[in-house]
Amino acid sequence: MVNGLIYDFESIKLMLPTGLILGCESVEYSDEKNDEVICGTNNLPLGVGRGEWKGTCKLELQRFEYDKLNLFGAASGGFYNMPPIPVVASYGNLGQPPVTDTLLVHFTKRDFKGSKGDTSLNVTIEGPQTMPMNSDGITAFVPFL
Repeated sequence: MVNGLIYDFESIKLMLPTGLILGCESVEYSDEKNDEVICGTNNLPLGVGRGEWKGTCKLELQRFEYDKLNLFGAASGGFYNMPPIPVVASYGNLGQPPVTDTLLVHFTKRDFKGSKGDTSLNVTIEGPQTMPMNSDGITAFVPFL
């Protein structure tokens, strides 16, 4: 916290291959690694079995921002044929070093909506992360090779 400011929605700067996204209504991303505690015949833990890593990303964009991304995807043969694209979310306030999360996402779903009284039209896109997220230079998971 600097000068009483904490991170808020105004602190987020979102980048896609189409550039800085000013028309973002929400951004959600998460990841998890499904490790499991393995117990023996005495019902006490013997160790941890390593499970799969998975991550997701969901963006709600104003229609004009989605249209730019859709046009970008046309070069790959359409929205669903785009290769995984980088999604970069930076958080920071004046006087603070930014914190940056970098994801590689293959979008697999689109939701379009519009209702009476809406002042803007939004499109929600979501899909899996194809590589473990890098959070401010630290990778969430490095697999054993």
